[in-house]
Amino acid sequence: MARKRRIKGSGTIAKWNKKLELKRRALLSGRGGEDVRSFPKIDIHRARRWELQKGVKNSIRFPFALIVLGAVATFANIAEADLGSLRVLFLGHSSSHHNSNLYYPILRDALTPKLIEFEYATTVDSLNTENLKKFDAVLLFANHGKISPEQFSALNEFVESGHGFVPVHCASACFGSSPDFIKLVGGRFKSHKSGVFRASIVLPNHPVMAGFSEFETWDETYVHADHNTQGRTILMERVEGDLREPWTWVREQGKGRVFYTASGHDERTWNDPGFQKLLFNGIVWSVGEPRRTEWESMRKK
Repeated sequence: MARKRRIKGSGTIAKWNKKLELKRRALLSGRGGEDVRSFPKIDIHRARRWELQKGVKNSIRFPFALIVLGAVATFANIAEADLGSLRVLFLGHSSSHHNSNLYYPILRDALTPKLIEFEYATTVDSLNTENLKKFDAVLLFANHGKISPEQFSALNEFVESGHGFVPVHCASACFGSSPDFIKLVGGRFKSHKSGVFRASIVLPNHPVMAGFSEFETWDETYVHADHNTQGRTILMERVEGDLREPWTWVREQGKGRVFYTASGHDERTWNDPGFQKLLFNGIVWSVGEPRRTEWESMRKK
């Protein structure tokens, strides 16, 4: 008498299918309260071979179809969110001074729920034409000393083609050997002391100032040099006696936009909701009208 060939693991598969069949019947009768995610993990290939041998063709199809449909819906929602989010390259560095490795997650966690999606990098190599195609804006917070002509060209073309550039705090001290980079930012860091202060809004009707209130924090008291006033608009000043130091400004370059603020030395500022709101507004403004309109329509859904 020929022995029946037993598929390895078919006993376990049979138990799985029995459980799945009970779940299927419960769902059909309206009594199934379990989430599809609680279904057991199945070796689909073994299960399929077993059901063909036994002639049980419908035992796993119904719950499996639910899993597939649920996955499709989830991926569709993710794809829609990715399409609507503003994509920002956060270019930091590996140094513990101006510790972008600590401050990047603070900003990411604050702005991701508002459909701002970040990618983090620590080397200037990320400033290349192919990589920048993925983004709507570049945020720079770092102490990088050198930028190659090719890297600056990629960044400059990125901005002038209609994208955003958001240099923050120490970014105005980067790439001192590149006069064109200083012009792009709108000014260069010269010196600082430190203290607790509140920068003053001087242009409250600008879109970047919408819904924003002045905030007090400890920070470095930057003084700037090599100002490029072409296409630049001052939004905030740090007032100290007779000194009115440009503090937060915007620029337009080609079809693109630049937003800069001198705030942001350490976590005392990065954790401040006022600072987070300022960066949020600056990023949204920098990406330009068409992209912002698309993003705003997605946020309303």
